[in-house]
Amino acid sequence: MNKKVVSLAIATSLFVPITSYANIKLYGQIGAEAAGVEYAGGDEGLIRGKMGSSLGFTGTDDNMDRKVLTEDRYGSILNDGPNMLGFDFEMDKKLPGGMTPYASYRTTFHTTNNSGLGPGLEAWVGLKHDSFHIKYGKLRGIYRHGKGLIDPWIYTSMQARGSGGGMSGGWYNEVHWNWNTTGNRRLVVQDSITGKVGINPGYGINTSGLVHSSDIPGALEMGTKLGPMIARVQVMGDDNSDKRGGNAELRLQTEKLTMWVMGAYLDQGDNLIMPGGGAWNNDKFYNWKAGARYQVIPGLKLAVQYEDAELGTFDNNPEGGKYIIGSFDYQIDKITLAGWVATYLSDIEDNLKLSDINGELLDEDVLSWSLGARYHVTKYANIFAGYRQTDSDNDYRDENVFSAGMLYKF
Repeated sequence: MNKKVVSLAIATSLFVPITSYANIKLYGQIGAEAAGVEYAGGDEGLIRGKMGSSLGFTGTDDNMDRKVLTEDRYGSILNDGPNMLGFDFEMDKKLPGGMTPYASYRTTFHTTNNSGLGPGLEAWVGLKHDSFHIKYGKLRGIYRHGKGLIDPWIYTSMQARGSGGGMSGGWYNEVHWNWNTTGNRRLVVQDSITGKVGINPGYGINTSGLVHSSDIPGALEMGTKLGPMIARVQVMGDDNSDKRGGNAELRLQTEKLTMWVMGAYLDQGDNLIMPGGGAWNNDKFYNWKAGARYQVIPGLKLAVQYEDAELGTFDNNPEGGKYIIGSFDYQIDKITLAGWVATYLSDIEDNLKLSDINGELLDEDVLSWSLGARYHVTKYANIFAGYRQTDSDNDYRDENVFSAGMLYKF
């Protein structure tokens, strides 16, 4: 018998029992995008690249004029967020007491370089009732999940996450710096050959659900839904990594109005989350936010959110800062116009501020905005284009981005 036929028969014999007792749903989204990005300073004093071990720069380009970027992996401009595959499993029979077993698995992949599956996202098992659920595994943090409530350009280079406006996230356009000899001042590091300051365009930090870019490993979630009210709590406790933390959410969701309050807590234990040792590290961090989204007329949604963040802030300091963001999403037939404007107000103290090449302290307040349009080819596919700009008191972090691409959901 043909080996392929035998293999197919074995696979079928294993798959049929599963499908006989469970409903399996495949879903996801795939997108590709090109962006033109320009960082501040032209080529006068900045160099884009990562710091090497000998204080030299690797992968550098001393021309800071506009660049066209297409690779969607591990970048801050083009991120690997759009491309995702997910499987939801749900038993078709309820257990005694009305509980239903269910589970989920999601992972990322990449389009432009097609390098295969990326890091796994959610992977959990649980039980649910009409008004109650419980799940355990690697969970999408409640704090991360909330980004879709406020940002109409999520999963594109025009998103608020990480850009300095509207949302806490990982490091973004991080300037290379060292502490001075007394350990009380951050100084930019200049390349020994060019004399320029290096910028790392993106650097991820594992914050275990505390910011918009974090999932939570080994977490337990419990939630309830009573009419329009939704409440959820996530708890993480990991003796192996010496971390403790959790997320909580209270949401009112009606046909036209959604209101939410979310909070997150992380105890890092003995794990350093910031460079610079004790002068830069905190053990415990708290983030919280509150917002609302309202459908003014059919097709038009307005949203606003306030966030107080001790971690994942734009200037990467343990004192944190405050974000205020407003957004709109207006669909007219097959065209959607959408945008957001946000401000970040830093709480950084003078002794933690960055000093430029002239020794002057740099403030970190930020104003940023984004505006673009989508053309809905079908219900599930759209072509988009738009612009995003970030203006900071720290000019090293300024940038502007033109973006265009296509996103398909299934």
